Amino acid sequence: AEAQRRGLPNIKSMVEATETLTTEKAVKLFEKFHIFTKVELESRAEVLYEGYAKIINIEAQPAVDMVKRDILPAVSAYTDALSSSILGKRAVSKDIPCIADTELLKKLSSLSDGLYGKCADLEKALIKVPEDTQKAALYYHDKVFALMQEMRAITDEMETMTASEYWPYPTYGEMLFNI
Repeated sequence: AEAQRRGLPNIKSMVEATETLTTEKAVKLFEKFHIFTKVELESRAEVLYEGYAKIINIEAQPAVDMVKRDILPAVSAYTDALSSSILGKRAVSKDIPCIADTELLKKLSSLSDGLYGKCADLEKALIKVPEDTQKAALYYHDKVFALMQEMRAITDEMETMTASEYWPYPTYGEMLFNI
């Protein structure tokens, strides 16, 4: 808001910031003071784009594996236990309330489906990365990183709802207070 008020650029990502290195205004400024040539600025931008793309790719691949191999199976095991609990209670008596178990089961099942879909979308996105370095960096930022953030939000919510003995990783609380 302050940048907008002052009429300053409001650059929200590293990829957008890198684009400014090769603008005509930036090139003239750097060349005027003999700091960098246009070719040197373009090279620096290329290195930054490539590095960004590699880092996001390195983070995205394990995210897919963690979701598919650990998180979804763990939540599935927990929802199976909830289902068994609900069926057991209902077998004893239709009068035993199991609203909490049922609502938790519904919510976790819905979140699991959502996470599964986002994970599949991320896998597809990782296959469609453009060849051009700048376009790849923009794609990683706009598509891949965005999907990773959406997966993270779902996973964080699932973590708070899944019994600790089922959750495959240490929780934030465990990492902070059980060192």
